[in-house]
Amino acid sequence: MRLSLTKTILLSSSMSLRATRAFTTTLQSRSISSLISTTNTPTTTTIFTRRHPTTQTTTTSRRMFGGMDPSDMPPITRIGKQAMEEILQDVAEGGREESGYVVIDVRGVDEINFTGKLSQDVETLPLPYMMQAGALNMDEEDFEENFGFTKPSLDETLVFTCKAGIRSMSACQVAAMCGYTNLISYDGGSDEWFS
Repeated sequence: MRLSLTKTILLSSSMSLRATRAFTTTLQSRSISSLISTTNTPTTTTIFTRRHPTTQTTTTSRRMFGGMDPSDMPPITRIGKQAMEEILQDVAEGGREESGYVVIDVRGVDEINFTGKLSQDVETLPLPYMMQAGALNMDEEDFEENFGFTKPSLDETLVFTCKAGIRSMSACQVAAMCGYTNLISYDGGSDEWFS
């Protein structure tokens, strides 16, 4: 795992050497399992068999990064293509300042190069950089130097997009652990956008 993630970073031309070193150091000092905690939630499930339905209580494990209690998570708004079009129009017309939105694509650079961005106003911050390099915990100067755009402030609304909505939900969870509370995930991602 370390080798493949390190290769991904080294292949990315948009990342600085400083971010690459920080990411590699983080990979060497921490394992993914150290970032994950498990919350056990009792769940009642009705199981239907051919003859008799039975009710059984099981424990469902919910894994959260960083040990954050799921009940402390801010709400994550999930949107479709029409809402995403409206957000991108607001950003195009008023910029980040007026719209209050920061739209971030968390796909890899190679994926974005293949399909293109949803809009010229969409920033790129691949999910591995958010998780391992602690991008959203960097100070503003280091963030901008490493990623090429101004670090979002805690009062801005972060809108995440990816290929199909899975990584964008993970990005929302990572952002929540960093103190962001206004979070939106575009469920359709580039698969829906470019179809």
